[in-house]
Amino acid sequence: MLKILLIEDNKTYQKAIEKFISKDIIFVKFEIIETYKELKNIDISEFDIAICEYILPDTKKDEHIEYLLNQNINIIVLTKYHDKSIREKYIDLVLDYIYKDDVNTFRYLTQLVKRYNKNKKKNVLIVDDSKIIRDKISQYLRLFNLEVLEAENGKEAKALLELSDNVSLIITDIIMPVMNGFDLIKSIRKEKSFEELPILGISGLNDNIETIKILKYGANDLIKKPVLKEELLIRVGNLLNLYDFINQYKQKSEIDSLTKAHNRNILESKIDSLFHIYDKKTIAMLDIDYFKKINDTYGHQIGDEVLKYFAKHIKENIRKNDFLVRYGGEEFLIFMPNTTKEEAYVVLHKIKNTLKSVDGIKFTFSSGIADEGDTLAEMIKIADERLYTAKKEGRNKIVFK
Repeated sequence: MLKILLIEDNKTYQKAIEKFISKDIIFVKFEIIETYKELKNIDISEFDIAICEYILPDTKKDEHIEYLLNQNINIIVLTKYHDKSIREKYIDLVLDYIYKDDVNTFRYLTQLVKRYNKNKKKNVLIVDDSKIIRDKISQYLRLFNLEVLEAENGKEAKALLELSDNVSLIITDIIMPVMNGFDLIKSIRKEKSFEELPILGISGLNDNIETIKILKYGANDLIKKPVLKEELLIRVGNLLNLYDFINQYKQKSEIDSLTKAHNRNILESKIDSLFHIYDKKTIAMLDIDYFKKINDTYGHQIGDEVLKYFAKHIKENIRKNDFLVRYGGEEFLIFMPNTTKEEAYVVLHKIKNTLKSVDGIKFTFSSGIADEGDTLAEMIKIADERLYTAKKEGRNKIVFK
């Protein structure tokens, strides 16, 4: 639930702001007050964000904004005063400073708050050798409700990315020691596409040819130094909106709704290309033994519970960079990069030996493992033949030779 503190003495604006935002955000709650006196009697820590008018009936100037800033809450300031000095005073301290112009004010405010709400728990990696620049960008991103990771160069960034698979955006400088931004972007794009991990390049280069090269190497967007806060947050918001949209689409097209494993679409969209990147890789085919009998005896609802548990159990025993695919019915595929079939055999044995019953129903699985084959299709075929051998030899077996 997003909790918004709205400080606005104009009732028309109160109603319009609440109406526009509530229409786009399902779980939102407003507390509406009109004076500085009321503000001082409220526990600010209960709220996620404050939207406030620049001038209130009982303030001489902007005391209430200073008060809110001291309470460490992120603020959006609304005003009808087009005063450049006021704007410059607050623009780097608040999330945004919005002029009350027309209906577009409410549309922009709604999209801003919606993005702010979605940013919770999203991580952005900032890569720049200047601590001053990293600190400034971090300050801006935290106003936008984003979590921040930092690296001084491309090499540090690569190490952080290996430790965390929860980075939604990278913001990188280009000219850095050890590993520059060009090399970092090229390295990331070998593993992550434009859609999977957006990159915003930051450039102080005056050479347009070099600047364009940043985009050609794989950055989604580019911003020039010195970085302006409003431009940065708009570009970051646009990239995250695109990232979320594509991920929602992928969730529908590549994730099995029952087991939450990948479905077969992932084989062509991603695993086939990864297959040719890794020198070592292994595929395991797994099939639940006598699954039809489970369905016929206990019903399809219990059968579904067995499938969900089985997929969850496998995920708990494989690495984050392994892929679990529901290949069909009760059959699953695991793609394991940088793994031999002997190493995969150890993992499969652990899965087999720690398998538990579901609603008192015990079950087993058979598996075939392969690391031979020049193509993904060939390796799957070999693993599937070994799965057939395991079934033929009495089930509840793992075959890798």
